[in-house]
Amino acid sequence: MGDPCSYNHRAFAKRHDDDTTVLPCTLGEPVCGDERANDGVPFFYFYQVDFKSISVHLPFSRFERELLTEINAVPAQLYPNSWPFVKAFDILFGFLGCAPSVDIFLHFFEVKRQRNNLWVTLGNVTGRVLLTPFQNSFTGWKGRFFKICSSDLVPSALDGFPLYWVRETRALKSKPFKRLLLNDQVACQILAEGGAFDAAAFISLEYNAEALEKYICTRDYLKTSHSSSLLDLCMTYLVVPSPCLFSLVQVRR
Repeated sequence: MGDPCSYNHRAFAKRHDDDTTVLPCTLGEPVCGDERANDGVPFFYFYQVDFKSISVHLPFSRFERELLTEINAVPAQLYPNSWPFVKAFDILFGFLGCAPSVDIFLHFFEVKRQRNNLWVTLGNVTGRVLLTPFQNSFTGWKGRFFKICSSDLVPSALDGFPLYWVRETRALKSKPFKRLLLNDQVACQILAEGGAFDAAAFISLEYNAEALEKYICTRDYLKTSHSSSLLDLCMTYLVVPSPCLFSLVQVRR
């Protein structure tokens, strides 16, 4: 239930008033409400912790919208400890100059229902860790959420993903490698060679391109004998090859 006394709505709204309209919730308002809770005006609920601790931005990226649609969940149904995976994945692909793919994401992560299908969580597939957890758990977040509406500046801010609580979210196993498109298979091979990236590091370095490049490109990723073949695959099959992506599979001399 919403508790308007437990967070500073005005301070938050001031930071985000250009792209979205942020409204406080009334005391006792449930996060599973629909458009009737806002006089028929479209909106969605979102938890304060996702903005304050994880730095999720609005409006959502195309990848974030497509992922929410694929798992059939509203933004507030995704557990806070799952959002860092989504954000870090988006940052990684943005740095590499490649469009993030929901299929690639769901090759490394699986979706699990929680508590009678009310919430969903994302978790690394066993033996296929792309991103390490940001934080194992958050506390005191369930009563602290806002209503998010579109603004005149970005009227499409609420397009392309579920807005109101979904009773039947999708529990999804990871996508098998053989079912991925060839480009996605190559990207998955390259990323798998990279080992486990730190989701918290990506989020903290989002606006520091130099430090982010140093973190991604100077670690001892590939020391295997087949790194050169991965580079060849990358150059051959990726539609828009990225020099940064090549650096992940460069041959050690």
